[in-house]
Amino acid sequence: MGIRPLNRPGASALVAKTGQRKQAEYFTYAAGLLTDSQSELVSFIIPLYGVMLGFGPLEIGILVSAKAILPSIFAIHGGVLMDRFGTRLVLIFMGVACALIPLFFAISSWFPVLLFLQTVLGMVLSLTWMGAQALVVYIGKDNPAIMGRFAFFARIGVMIAPLAAGALLDFAPPWVSFAVIGFMGMAFWVAVYALPPAELGEANDDCERATFRIANILPRLSDYIGAVGLLAIPAVAFVVIVSSVRLSTGTLQSSFYLLYLENMGLQATVIGIFVSITQMMAAVGTLLAAHLTRLVHPVWAFLGLVFTSVFLIYSTPIYGDILLLLAAVIAVRGCAQGASQPIMYGILSRAVGPDIQATAIGLRSTGNRVMALILPVLMGAIAEIWGLNATFYVTGGMLLMILVLLGIWITVHQPDLAKQ
Repeated sequence: MGIRPLNRPGASALVAKTGQRKQAEYFTYAAGLLTDSQSELVSFIIPLYGVMLGFGPLEIGILVSAKAILPSIFAIHGGVLMDRFGTRLVLIFMGVACALIPLFFAISSWFPVLLFLQTVLGMVLSLTWMGAQALVVYIGKDNPAIMGRFAFFARIGVMIAPLAAGALLDFAPPWVSFAVIGFMGMAFWVAVYALPPAELGEANDDCERATFRIANILPRLSDYIGAVGLLAIPAVAFVVIVSSVRLSTGTLQSSFYLLYLENMGLQATVIGIFVSITQMMAAVGTLLAAHLTRLVHPVWAFLGLVFTSVFLIYSTPIYGDILLLLAAVIAVRGCAQGASQPIMYGILSRAVGPDIQATAIGLRSTGNRVMALILPVLMGAIAEIWGLNATFYVTGGMLLMILVLLGIWITVHQPDLAKQ
């Protein structure tokens, strides 16, 4: 008689369990792709929409910064809520907001209203991206392949988003762009809702979550103290600082880099191609990260890649209006930026336990958002006083100095950090 292994007791349960694990993995990839794509659409469209409405550089800088106002205050709290109630549940609520808020941009042209909408949407998008990262850290655990694929799919989304956004702005009224952003939010909600709770450790019989009470939703000083206390771990402090500098390249690309290209007379569709080039190469970079860390310690690899990314994009005015050279530079910058992403996840996930992963991500996100809050306003002020090119040189010089000093700190005071 033939052997039928699937008829063994528990074999069907094993198959079902494997299927759920794969389902959780695939929908986590989808969640990362969709939330990063939606954020990229907003980042691309808002500055150019501001130009269409006649806003000045400082107003556009303030508008871009508004996305980071609430996350700079509540990112840690958002991470705590995910650890407390479950990431999936929090993301389900955020998905509803992602679908609805963008629709209000389409009927708004007054700066204060846009500022308010951008502030609220910035908080929501920050939480959805934090949640997607928390999902892959939990599901991927110590599997760098899963983290690399997650980063790859997220990059695929942001590679397509600028092309779509540029075409929409050139050939359709603005409300169509914001409708597409809302549709992306709805698709994100579907992906999160499809995640199997048991595979996230969030089923009722797998763990106990906090009860839904007002007291458990409000921010607590003890949560913030505990999260900030994670900075005592050298690896966490390193990731938070370098991650904040790393984000500055994206902040520039979604604000004054777009204005630089627009001042060259390029249409939104062509500008979208430039942004897509960097995202395409970033997707390639995510797949190279694992190979790079076999040759270079992750700490030095992360620091070097971020240094390269910062230098290349902040030196943009040096290359003038030579489109092929600008495209080559932004491509290399994108590859370095993409390769740094899974390395960053790996360093942070090994530095803290699984029960506080979302809190650690919230701490890192707080540093990112503080940088994103300050930087566009600073760059806008520099542009108003000394011109657009000075914005690149002055800001880039400061950020590169931070990275150099951090490298000296590791070499002199934390040599073990790069030996673990």
